Amino acid sequence: MVRHRLKKHDCTLHTADVVERLGLLVPCIAEEEVGPVRPAELADWISIEAEDEPEIAKHGWLVELDDGVGLLVRPDHDDLADLLGEQVGVRSVVQLDREVFAVEAPRLCADGLRAAVMQAVAAANSRAHDPHPAGQRGAPAPTAQTTQPAQTVEPPEDDDLCRLVSGDAASDGQRVQIWVNRNGILILPAGTIPHGPLDHSENPHFQRATVTSARASELAKRHAGRWIPYSSLSDVGLLRPGLVRRRWRATVVERSGASASLSWRGTRPHALLFGVYVVAGRSRGPVDGLP
Repeated sequence: MVRHRLKKHDCTLHTADVVERLGLLVPCIAEEEVGPVRPAELADWISIEAEDEPEIAKHGWLVELDDGVGLLVRPDHDDLADLLGEQVGVRSVVQLDREVFAVEAPRLCADGLRAAVMQAVAAANSRAHDPHPAGQRGAPAPTAQTTQPAQTVEPPEDDDLCRLVSGDAASDGQRVQIWVNRNGILILPAGTIPHGPLDHSENPHFQRATVTSARASELAKRHAGRWIPYSSLSDVGLLRPGLVRRRWRATVVERSGASASLSWRGTRPHALLFGVYVVAGRSRGPVDGLP
C-alpha cells in the first residue's frame, strides 16, 4: 500500500492500485455494442475537481460521472452515494444530481477519491449482478443444520442520513427545504443543499444527504434555518391537503414554546416520510393527523 501525505492533486498512484485489483465490470443494461468495461476505462469516466468555494460547506470535492457509469449500476438496487460514503477517507456525500456528487474527504487527494469512486461503482456493479439478492424469491433456503435464520435484513440505517421531504416548502412566508433523519428535522432556505427534482412516483427514490446533528445545527445557524431535534419536541401535527389548497401542512411545537408551520405540495409518500421519521424519533405514538 502506498503511504504518503495526501494533498488535493492527482498523484495517479491510488487509481493505478485499484485498476490492478479490479476485474472487468459487466454492464447492467443490455446493449449490443457495450461489452465488459476495464477498470482503466472506468477511471476515465470519473471527473474529480477541487472546489475553492463549494456549494456545500466542507464538501470541497465535486465528482462527476460520465454516462457510461450509468450502464454499470442499477439505481433500484443500490444508492451509489451511500456506497461512496462507506469508502475509507470519505466523510460525507451529497448527491447534487443523478451523476454529480459533492464529497467531503479532506484527507484524500483527487486520485485517492477517484479510486474510492471506482470501488463504490464496482460494489454496486457486483450487487446488481447477484442472482439471489437478500430477500428475493429464489434465494437458497436455509439448510436443516442452520441454527440461526439467514441475514436477510439490511443493516440499520445511519442516523445521520437525511431524506428530503420538500425542496420548495413554505414556512412563515419563506421558501424552505425540509430534511428529516433519525435525529431531527432540518429546515433551511430553499436551495441551501442542492438536490434534484422530487420523485413523484408511488414508490419514490428519496433525495439523500448525510448531515450530523452538529453539522445540522451549524447549517441552521449559518443560513438562518432551524434544526429541531426530536428530543425537544412537545407536539407535532400533520394535515392532509384540502379540496381548495392542495398542500400538506405540518405544525411542529418545541418544549420551549417555539413553533414552526410548514406547508408543501407533494405526494403522500413524502408526507408519510415526514410523519414516520418523527414517530420513530419521538417514540411516543402516532403523529396527530398522520394519514
